[in-house]
Amino acid sequence: MKKSVVLSLLGFTLLFAGCTQKKENSAGESSQSASTSSMAMTSSTEMNQESTASSSEAALPSSEQTITGVSGTNYKIALPSNWQEVPDFTSLNPDNDFMLSDALETKYLAAVVESKQDFADLETYLGLVQENLATSFDTTATFLPIPDTKAYFVDFPATVEGLNIHYIYYVLETENNYVQLYGWTLESLYDSSKDELTAIMNSFKEE
Repeated sequence: MKKSVVLSLLGFTLLFAGCTQKKENSAGESSQSASTSSMAMTSSTEMNQESTASSSEAALPSSEQTITGVSGTNYKIALPSNWQEVPDFTSLNPDNDFMLSDALETKYLAAVVESKQDFADLETYLGLVQENLATSFDTTATFLPIPDTKAYFVDFPATVEGLNIHYIYYVLETENNYVQLYGWTLESLYDSSKDELTAIMNSFKEE
């Protein structure tokens, strides 16, 4: 899965990436922004080859890395050795504070970070994200609380411009912000990728 696929996925995130932006813009404007994202479909042969490579890839050792977001906030994340920051991601989706991917560009992780001062509480923020998800995908997938944390999660499949994707989505509270932390991969790679994505997401900490 190459950069062209990233563009189509960003069309999805523009629909409900920033809740602050959603309050300011109409649904029609958000849909128009999503529809303008470009995409060149990857050939089925290339995708099958990458699927085989990713599925057979052995688990790699992880180490805690410091990621500095566009906002200037630092985050600690335990990343496998073949993961790196996606260059120039802000030109694709300015809502994201950071974006990461594996070397094969088959698995991705990104975060939208918004000030707690702009929302009444975590439940209000979660409701906005849930509403946007339901509206954008006509899905009944519901966030569930993660025990003993200030976080909620959901995973769900979605078809974005003809491409079948599976997402793992967290909404969580830090000292100063509410965070949408989400990972995604092709549906065919989800079963072999979900443990790695979940482990990375569970290691997320805001400094």
